[in-house]
This record gives sequence, structure tokens and C-alpha cells, in this order.
Amino acid sequence: MFWPVTVAVLAADSPAGRVAVEIHELTSHLPSREAPWECPLCSTEWPCRRFGAAAHELIRAGLRLPDWVPYELHPRLWPANQPEQPLSQPMSSNHDPRSSTWFTTKEQDDG
Repeated sequence: MFWPVTVAVLAADSPAGRVAVEIHELTSHLPSREAPWECPLCSTEWPCRRFGAAAHELIRAGLRLPDWVPYELHPRLWPANQPEQPLSQPMSSNHDPRSSTWFTTKEQDDG
């Protein structure tokens, strides 16, 4: 079972409209509820490299990453009591998503 989906029409020149391709890429690489540790497209651990690249583009465009990821997956991206990984640090192909946070708490902040 995958996460519930909502379709929206975006103005092409809006912040989200300018990164619509990246939003599609990011959401395509969200894991299913049955296999939350695996990317359904890459068949690698989630968060995968392509999800990470799209996430960085959304953040660079000024969008809040938590708004595009199901709440149940937030602890996977921002585990409690883990050191932050700088946003500018490139993601390695052997990155263990369970060992550190992928994005800084600035992007996580819901306030």
C-alpha cells in the first residue's frame, strides 16, 4: 500500500511550479508502507540518491521538505538525537540513512 496521493494544479511560475519535475521525482521515490526501507524505483535503501537530489532542489527553491514527505517518514529523515548532516555535504552512495540525518533541522522545523 502506498501513501494517499493528492493531485494539484500549480501555476508554472509559482515556487512549486518551477520545481514540478523535482516534486514528481521526489514523490516517485517515496517508499511504500510495506517496505519503508526501500525505494520502489531504485530498489536500494530509502532515502535513495535520486530522492536526495530532488529534495535538495526543493529546498534550494525555498520549499519546505517536510511538506512533501508523509509525516510517518519524517523520523527516517530526521532521527532524534542524531548529528546534523550539512545540506552542502554531498550524499555518498554508501550513506546509511539510519545512522545520521539527511537534512538539517532547519528544513525539518514545522514552526
